[in-house]
Amino acid sequence: MSTNNTVRKFDTSDVELELSESLRTGDSLLARLKTLILSQMHNIKSLSVLVFVNFLVAGLGFVTKVKIANTLGKADFGLFSYGLAIAAYGMVLIQFGLGRTLVRELIHFPKRQGQLVVSSLILRGFMFLLVTLILLFWKFFSQATSDLTWGVVLVVLGNSMLGLELKGVYDSMGQFNRHAIYNLIQRCFYYLAVWLIIILAPKSFSVFSLGIFTIAAVIVYMVLQCNWAFKRIDFNGTKESIFHNALVLAKGNLIIWFATLGSLSFGVINQIILKFYGGNESLGGYAAGWQIVVVATLFLSQISRIGNPAMARITKPGTSKKDKIRFLVKYSSVMCLVVCPISLVTIVWPESVLRLIYRPEYASGADALRVMGIYLMLFSLGIVASQYVISAKLEKTYFTSIIVGGILSIASCLVLIPRLAGYGAALALLIGHGISMGLYLVAMIQHIRKS
Repeated sequence: MSTNNTVRKFDTSDVELELSESLRTGDSLLARLKTLILSQMHNIKSLSVLVFVNFLVAGLGFVTKVKIANTLGKADFGLFSYGLAIAAYGMVLIQFGLGRTLVRELIHFPKRQGQLVVSSLILRGFMFLLVTLILLFWKFFSQATSDLTWGVVLVVLGNSMLGLELKGVYDSMGQFNRHAIYNLIQRCFYYLAVWLIIILAPKSFSVFSLGIFTIAAVIVYMVLQCNWAFKRIDFNGTKESIFHNALVLAKGNLIIWFATLGSLSFGVINQIILKFYGGNESLGGYAAGWQIVVVATLFLSQISRIGNPAMARITKPGTSKKDKIRFLVKYSSVMCLVVCPISLVTIVWPESVLRLIYRPEYASGADALRVMGIYLMLFSLGIVASQYVISAKLEKTYFTSIIVGGILSIASCLVLIPRLAGYGAALALLIGHGISMGLYLVAMIQHIRKS
């Protein structure tokens, strides 16, 4: 009897010990979670505002783009998308790689803020004039039946002007929310103009009117950005050697500039080649699915804006390997979770998605949309790897990865698009960009191992 009591007491104390250990472990986990949340409170607040603003922008933008597609029809929407594709080249030419490197430079060299801002604006302003002259020359010397209409010219110029924006300056200051609000004002101005003309004067709605609205909205956007930022930047001493500093900045960004131009061989050149082989209707069908991808990448780009300054800091000398890995795992997980819902829906039910959103004529792009869903998952990880490679100043590695993937992308376009049209364009995007992202993901892992 005493033996049984002894056993019973032993079992009870053992359970109590396990419970107390479990409670201590739970308290420890809660304490760690609380510490993590408090330490990231600024980023959480910024992310909350960005998510809200961009849900609004993405929602309004998507509904407006669908209305534009359904109002213009497949052929004219293809022409509009053709203008956007050319504008992507214009914007990258104007940015001169600074969209990738300016945040890094402003964080690594804060005392040179005024000089860097002025030099970047002079460089980009010159490139804008050059792009405008090339576009006008192309227009005046093209055939009368060319698809480069004045409407397309205005769409190209308006969207190319975004290469002059001060997003890198705002990101380096941590002013993500303010810049997001300015972007919201710009987009709402544009969306309002589009809806007003569709409702009040639908017969006047055209690619030309879209070009006018784009230019007006971007001018408002630029004025808002410059008005706030210029009051807070120290421009003392920037007048000395202005053009020399701009040339030095250009020289330092050449490799990244060429790489960003090469990256257009993924999501842009395939659309231009598709238009060449399939015409405006084929491009319009592909572009309808691509708008869904754009919505997903909008969310990714806003999260990556918060991640980019943090990435620049963890790649500074002295950061431990453990801290780098911890940050990259968290960052990658967030990016995947954000894109996962859209990606899964487009993979499983692509035709239903297109029929639900667009007119029946767009449903033929279902196969292309399924491939785009797979691409989105890879793209979410690719953004993280590309930011690391650039912040770690592995420009040559990044450039090589882009060139290899770009060549494969163009080759895939020339082989697949004549046979598979929009589906071939989506496969070429997945093959080319997927290989590039894989290459700089490997480069990132190797760099971390050596650190």
